Amino acid sequence: MNVDNQLEKLKVLLVKAKTERAKRVIAQLNEISNSKNDRVTHVTSTDEARDCLKKDNYSVVFLDLSLPDNSALALITVIQKTSPAIPIIVLSTWENEALCYTAIQKGAQDYLIKGEISKPLLSRTIFHSLERKRQLQSLALQIDNLQAFARAASHDLKAPLGNIKMISEIVIEEAGNQMESSVREMLHSLPSIAGRLKKLIDDLLEFSMLGHKGLHREQISLDKVLNSVCQLLEMQIRDQNATIDIGQLDNVYADPDLMATVFQNLIGNSCKYVKDHAPVIRISTKNEDQFVVVMVEDNGIGIPEKEQQRIFNPLVRAVNTCDYEGTGLGLAMVKKIIEAHQGKVWVESSGNKGSTFCFTLPKPIPQTHHKPQGQFEMNHTRLLD
Repeated sequence: MNVDNQLEKLKVLLVKAKTERAKRVIAQLNEISNSKNDRVTHVTSTDEARDCLKKDNYSVVFLDLSLPDNSALALITVIQKTSPAIPIIVLSTWENEALCYTAIQKGAQDYLIKGEISKPLLSRTIFHSLERKRQLQSLALQIDNLQAFARAASHDLKAPLGNIKMISEIVIEEAGNQMESSVREMLHSLPSIAGRLKKLIDDLLEFSMLGHKGLHREQISLDKVLNSVCQLLEMQIRDQNATIDIGQLDNVYADPDLMATVFQNLIGNSCKYVKDHAPVIRISTKNEDQFVVVMVEDNGIGIPEKEQQRIFNPLVRAVNTCDYEGTGLGLAMVKKIIEAHQGKVWVESSGNKGSTFCFTLPKPIPQTHHKPQGQFEMNHTRLLD
């Protein structure tokens, strides 16, 4: 379908509170084709918009961000859940351009500045929004198919591993004393090998699923995330007499569940890769332009300079870590998550004096109404030992 035909078949839902200004937008929409005015449905509130979306199908939604009580942003979330195939174009002013970026992060395809809309710009924006939404829907379908394949493959691979483990244990129990010691030792190693392979399959499945459901970003307290991660790793921390020193942490704009995965991998690695002493892990942040830099410093075995880039690749481990358990996917997960947040991750390490893993995350987007400071009351320096 060419551009003109696609625009001719548009059915638009316009959500705009002020009727007089809505008439101008309707006139501009009608200028891009010879269709009649009834192809544009105008409502003045998000409640009316929800009713229309339940009763009819629309090609595109135009949403004015100046609706009262920030209800426009809430409507974007509703449309994403109930009508995910409909592209959303938001209308705003230059003064509220930051709110447009928030709307796009919540799922809108594009934005237009009121008073500066021309026929070519309107046509191009609508067409691009329709195409982007179509491509996203197609990509989502492909990802769903790949995930279904990964889950099926994981299940089919783990089943025979369980059988290998069970059979080897039965053979050892029934006939272990009748075997030569070398044969018995090999049989004893099978359950451990099967367990490592199962862990690798589980990690590969988790790695393949990361980020495919979309980011659910919000302003989050890293203190709160770290509290939950330290509780999850409590047994490992206590068994190794590890100290977790958490400094003053800035809030970030990120997915809280994925941030928990990042810290779980980094703290777990810092506890694991030590030698002859208890782990000490220090976590802090600093501000750089529009980003927050998070630093996780440890006193572990360190990482050779030639390995500092490779360790973030899937299934790659540093040459001096062969005696430590792991599948080589933890840091690859960290890299994938941070890059999905438009950040970057790197490691600084010198000899065997430990390592500092650093990554950047976006700062919280300024909001019209701020939550009061101190919402999460906690002591920013904690020692878990």
